[in-house]
Amino acid sequence: MIRMIATDLDGTLLAPGGLSMPERNRAALEKAASLGVRVVICTGRLFAGGRRYALTAPGDQPVICVNGAVVRMSRSETYLRRVGLEPGLAREALDRFRAAGAKPWFYVGDVCFAEESSDALDALKRRTGASVELVPDLAAKYGERPEKLLALLTPQQVEALHGDLTARFGPRLYVTRSSERQIEALAPQANKGLALAMVARRFGVAREEIAAFGDNYNDLELFRAAGIRVAMENGAKELKEQADIIAPPNGEGGVGQIVERLLAQRR
Repeated sequence: MIRMIATDLDGTLLAPGGLSMPERNRAALEKAASLGVRVVICTGRLFAGGRRYALTAPGDQPVICVNGAVVRMSRSETYLRRVGLEPGLAREALDRFRAAGAKPWFYVGDVCFAEESSDALDALKRRTGASVELVPDLAAKYGERPEKLLALLTPQQVEALHGDLTARFGPRLYVTRSSERQIEALAPQANKGLALAMVARRFGVAREEIAAFGDNYNDLELFRAAGIRVAMENGAKELKEQADIIAPPNGEGGVGQIVERLLAQRR
C-alpha cells in the first residue's frame, strides 16, 4: 500500500511547456492527500518553482528541489536539507563549463545567478517563477556554496561535457541531465534519491510504500529510493528501462491515471 507519492514536475506532473498541471493530475493528488498519502514534489527547480504545486496538497508538505540539494516544507518554508558545492569544487567545475563554451548559471538559495541576460533566462522566469540576478562574475558566489551549477548547450555539447566532468571529478561531483540540452553539477550528496530517502525516514515511510514518477536522467536516483517506479511514456529510454510502470505521456495526465490505479489498489 502506498503512503507516499514522489513526483517530478517538468515532463512528468506538468503539461508540456511546464506552465500548468493537467486537471486529472491535480484531482488524483488531492484525492491521495485526502486519504493520508503524503505528496512530495521532486524537482530540479528552485524552491519557489516547486512550492507552488506542493501548495495544492493540504498541510505542510516536503518539497525536494534543486535536484535534491534542498528540501523545504511547503508552508512553513523550513529547511530540512541544504547541500552546496565546496567553493574550490565550484570553481573547478565552473572552469570546465566555460572551457566547453557554456554560459553557466549558479543556483544559490532562492536565486539563479547569471553573468548575462538571455532568452533562456527569461524563459526560466516565466516557466518557474525563479528570481534571477545578474552578476559581473559568478566567481563572486563561490563562498556562498552554490547548490547547483547548470548550463544549456546542444545535445552533443552536453554529452561531451558530461563525459569530461565525470572523468575529471569522479565521485567528487554529481553530474546529471534534466533534459538533452541541460547539464547540471551538484555536490555528490545532492540527488533526488538521497533527499527522498531522508524525507521518507523523517515521516516513517518505508521504501516499498513509495511510488516515484519521473521522466529524465535526474530521476534515476529517485527510482532507487522508491518501491514503485513509474516512468512517463515521453521519458528517457534509460529511465523507462528501470520502471515498473510506464505512464501515459505528461500531456495526457499520465501521473493522474496511474495514481488513480494505485489508490484503487488500497481498498
